[in-house]
Amino acid sequence: MKLLVFCEAHADFLTASALVDRVLHDEGSAWVSDLLRSHPESVREWASDGHGKEFFDLHKLEAYRRDLGNVRFMPGHFDGKPGAAGAQAARNAFAIAREVGKRDPSTRLGAVVIVWDMDDQGELRRKGLAQARTEASRWASFQIVLGCPDPMREAWVLAGFERESDEEHARLGELRRDLGFSPCDEAHQLNAKDEQAKRNPKRVVRRLMGDDREREARCLTEAPLERLRERGAVSGLREFLEEVKARVVPLIQGPSASARHARRQE
Repeated sequence: MKLLVFCEAHADFLTASALVDRVLHDEGSAWVSDLLRSHPESVREWASDGHGKEFFDLHKLEAYRRDLGNVRFMPGHFDGKPGAAGAQAARNAFAIAREVGKRDPSTRLGAVVIVWDMDDQGELRRKGLAQARTEASRWASFQIVLGCPDPMREAWVLAGFERESDEEHARLGELRRDLGFSPCDEAHQLNAKDEQAKRNPKRVVRRLMGDDREREARCLTEAPLERLRERGAVSGLREFLEEVKARVVPLIQGPSASARHARRQE
C-alpha cells in the first residue's frame, strides 16, 4: 500500500511516518506487525515527490503542479462558504495526490496524510483542512488523514518523553520549575513562536534532548500508545492516532501473501 504525506519539513515526515507505523504495528493484524519489523516496505511505502524526498512539501504545491503537467487547481468556496485557513492549499494537495495516484496504477494509493503545524491558527486551520477533506471525500479513491500538531510537532515528541538518565531527570525538573507545569503532560501550553522564548516547544525539546534526532524518535517509537493518547489529548496527537487507526489500518486486511501461499502448499 502506498501512502503519500504532505508536510512542511523532513522532521515532520519522520514524526508522521513513525506514528503511522506504530499504529499499524500495535493496532493491525499480527502478520502486519511481523512484516513491519522485518520488511516494512512489503506493508507500506511512502510516495516520493519526484525530487528524492519521501514526502511532498506543503510549500511547493505550485512546483508539483508544474511537474505533473495537468493538475488543475480549482479556486472557490467550500459548500458555499469561504475556505478557512489552509483550505485551498489542502484542496490543491488532494488534486496533486489524485494525479500521483494515476501515474502509478500498479501501486494503490491507499491514503494521503497531511501533517501541518497549527502554530497560532489552530481553530481556523483545523476548520480549513476539514473543509477540504469533506469536499475531496466525494471523489477521492484514497483515505485522508489529518494531522494537526498544536501548536507544532514538537508537542507530539514531548508527549512521548520519559527520562532515560539522571541527567534527563534533572533537565526535566529544571524545565518544570521554569515553566510552572510539566512540558510533557501539557505540551499544548508551549505556544510561543519565538524560538528563544521560554514557552517555545522547539526550545524545550532542545533543552531536554539537545539536537539528538534518534532520542526524539524514541519518544514516538517506544512510548506506549496509551501514553501518547493521554498526553496528546489537547495537542492533536490523540486525534491523529485515532484517525490512522480508523482510516489506514483497515486498508491492510486479510492474511499475508506468504501465509496464503503456505496454505496452498498444504
